[in-house]
Amino acid sequence: MLSARCLLPNQSDRIDEEQHEAGPVEYIVSNNNRWSRITVNFEGIESDSWCEFTCELEPHAQEEKRSIHDFALIGIDFQTEDGESIDFVYVPGLARTHIDPHSWLVSGPDFRDYLGTACNVSHGFFIPSPARKLAVSIRSWRNSHPFTIRNLKLLQGTASKSADAVDYEASGHPGSSLIRMLNVRRSWRTLSTQATWFRLGVSPECRVLVRGQIINANPGSEGALARIVYRNARGTELPPPYPEMTVAPSLGAYIDIPVHRHARRFTLDLIPPPEAASVDIGFRTWADAARMELVTPLEISLEDDFSLEAISGDALPDAPTFLKQLAEKMIVGSDSIELNSADALLERFIDSTALASTFTFHDKLQNVQHGKRTTRSEGEITLGTFPAWALPDDPQWTEDPYQSLAWRLEFQSLTWLCNLATEGALENLTQAVDLAVSWSHANPWGHPSDPVSIHPRALSARAETFLHLLSLCVKAPNSISPRSLLILFAETVRHAFALAQIIGQNVFSHSIVHLQAACTLRTLAQALPRIPLASYWASLAWVHLEDGFDRLLDENGLSIEQSLHVQLELISLGLISIRQLESEPEALDFCNRLAVRLRRALRTLVAATAPSGLLPPFGDAPYGFHHASWLRRLLSEFGASLLSDSDLAAELSYPTGERIFLSEQAGLISARHYERNARWSYFCASLRSGHHENGHHDCTSFVYSAGGAPWIVDPRGSSFHETGAARQYLIGSRAHNVAHPDEREQLAGLSWIEHYGEAGDARIFKIGSNVYGSSYEHHRFFIALKRLDAIAVLDRFTTRARPVSFEGLLHFDSSVIAAIANTQMGVAYRGDDKLRIIPYTVDGSFSGMSVENGRKDLPGKIQGFVAHPTGRLQPSNVIRYRFTGQKSVCGGVLLATSDQAARILSSLLKMEAVHNLLSDQSDESTQTDSRHREHRIWTPDEIGRP
Repeated sequence: MLSARCLLPNQSDRIDEEQHEAGPVEYIVSNNNRWSRITVNFEGIESDSWCEFTCELEPHAQEEKRSIHDFALIGIDFQTEDGESIDFVYVPGLARTHIDPHSWLVSGPDFRDYLGTACNVSHGFFIPSPARKLAVSIRSWRNSHPFTIRNLKLLQGTASKSADAVDYEASGHPGSSLIRMLNVRRSWRTLSTQATWFRLGVSPECRVLVRGQIINANPGSEGALARIVYRNARGTELPPPYPEMTVAPSLGAYIDIPVHRHARRFTLDLIPPPEAASVDIGFRTWADAARMELVTPLEISLEDDFSLEAISGDALPDAPTFLKQLAEKMIVGSDSIELNSADALLERFIDSTALASTFTFHDKLQNVQHGKRTTRSEGEITLGTFPAWALPDDPQWTEDPYQSLAWRLEFQSLTWLCNLATEGALENLTQAVDLAVSWSHANPWGHPSDPVSIHPRALSARAETFLHLLSLCVKAPNSISPRSLLILFAETVRHAFALAQIIGQNVFSHSIVHLQAACTLRTLAQALPRIPLASYWASLAWVHLEDGFDRLLDENGLSIEQSLHVQLELISLGLISIRQLESEPEALDFCNRLAVRLRRALRTLVAATAPSGLLPPFGDAPYGFHHASWLRRLLSEFGASLLSDSDLAAELSYPTGERIFLSEQAGLISARHYERNARWSYFCASLRSGHHENGHHDCTSFVYSAGGAPWIVDPRGSSFHETGAARQYLIGSRAHNVAHPDEREQLAGLSWIEHYGEAGDARIFKIGSNVYGSSYEHHRFFIALKRLDAIAVLDRFTTRARPVSFEGLLHFDSSVIAAIANTQMGVAYRGDDKLRIIPYTVDGSFSGMSVENGRKDLPGKIQGFVAHPTGRLQPSNVIRYRFTGQKSVCGGVLLATSDQAARILSSLLKMEAVHNLLSDQSDESTQTDSRHREHRIWTPDEIGRP
């Protein structure tokens, strides 16, 4: 049973004692959007645990924005015991923002139902160590009138777990292995009297600012310091003194960082001396007994005069003017006088040798994802999964022919120009350059023709496009005018500035978008060695490549990223990065460590791949990819050395027969029955929930295929495809094959494997979860016949002392017809194949089934859709089944491809051992056979270290 602590806001946050005695305290938030807010504080919280924040929101009677998904915003500031804020880069369940450290959006009161009055707000998130206090801000966002907040609570609960439960992670706490994986401090650096070093490239003309935070477990200790060593271009140390810096005989130059409380933010203002080309920064403590950690990634930037905005000024300069203004800042003396013409600028800054040997990422990633494909033919371009589109002679760069975010992103990335430019004929290169120049003219910095063009994903890809075109022009001298060449070069430099600022500010630091930007910035730095800031860009990118891979992929090759599609993209970037870095001695250790992680990560993905060649579509899962082909191209081009791993090679052989994979840490249970024919079967379930802003609430959701085709599907979708209400639907739990107790949707949380065993011809999985908050104890059971011609999906919800009901959802592939045959049978058809949906009750009573298709009366009630490749929703059948009970209810459905399979599975469910397990009365260690298995179940932790 779930136990919960209920924390109320501090007494000092209440308006006055008389009002408190008169009734619940109320807070009014006005409609000064983004700036009006109230803040309450919670103390005595437990770290490294999940919590649920709840309150009641009552709108104004004349509120006009009652149905929007971003009505208000709730911000969270995690604090130490003495009230200092902690700079977590990522917190599961929350989004990183600038206006508040972490936050989530609150939908309007009529988003899900026409309530007309107050609505309950509930959100789950993780509280990382060493947080001991929370400051919660409720902020006006898009409301048209003031609203009232009351009954604020913070619930912290932990779930009980049978002492006899099968424990694959050698831990007695439910989901504790996942909690270790959720460690947001994994990339933090423990400090000691031995310095932890970072190296940055510098230019004597430009100050560098390094901002960070030190967490101190022993307040009152002597604090920390940063040792500073400048070096020239040959790597020789430049002796101190340095500008504005203390020097000690035993330490050299250093900056003292007093840390008298639990947390201390600091800023290092570094002024490079003449001849300095790099700086080594070594963080350490003064005393051996100090217990301090350095929060990473550090925030690194140039002085304000060298920001993109300062160089551009208020006049919105074109790209060549931007380059000239940069040259005026970076180059002083007589040399600057000579840089007024295009030829002079090109001669000064272009290194033809470096440009001719550029190593770009985006084209290599696209090639392994899709193979070499043509995007242009006879005046038309084909982007993504969309039909061909006639390219205008003079694009306005606001085009959106398919009303699609995905199409606009690819169009604005300009990557299709590379395909045009490499078709062979010189006129094709000229046309590609002319189009790139046209884009530059239409997009003065800060005033894009299409706002999507400044998304970091488009920005990174477009930067590599400019670089690629520039490289082709250098290889074909005199083919392009100096003016056009200068525009290409200047845009490449300007994009490098933008990427450096995005990376240095850690805007997307817990995202693959951040890694893509770092990869691109390093490529730009290597191709532009004559730009004085190139070494700074290269070092900044290197710092974030190391930190990013460490945070997104742990030593066992496991990722907190929910989407397996994104995990494969992460692995691909890692292998391509190794190819770029393997010839650099200083990167050898990093490459070796990363290769081990990537090899282990690949085993998980290959094991989970369906016979169709697709990864399970949990989390973001865009259309247009065949993952098995992607894997083959990736390993052939960049991962041949990994094939020496016998376990990976065995998985890649895709053995026939029955195969089971399960791991709490990987967040997956999968099973397949495959005989190298068209009648394979596959089942997979997710153990994760929405841990970040693009995460899906699909904990315990599943997909099921039989007869070689999908029956139960996940609606898929991607943050780069859907927007608005469609996006909110696809990431919410009502778009997934889960159960909802009392119409309550899932919160961020986790699930864990409580039991795995065999009974007769079936495999039994018992899953516990905390995604419904502390009001419910939840278990989901999957019972699957070994040939996967039938599976049972059952849920148990238990409350403390009140009635409980739940509704389960089954989403069908759009090619499947679903219907209700009678009160005890649903059916689904695809051609000559038939799937039977049979309700099964353990505790409580069955309350009926219904079919939804294309419901969209309210944004929060959308049902009966799956994602479409164009970014829209397409109607599809969903069967809803319901059960009710007193205090506890348990039931679900049997899915069977034949009457015989249905009878076998129904008989198994009536076995005493199975019934006792479902009734929560079993001794799980003895009632089912979990010791003798015909196959090997492995988890990533079992993989031997090299």
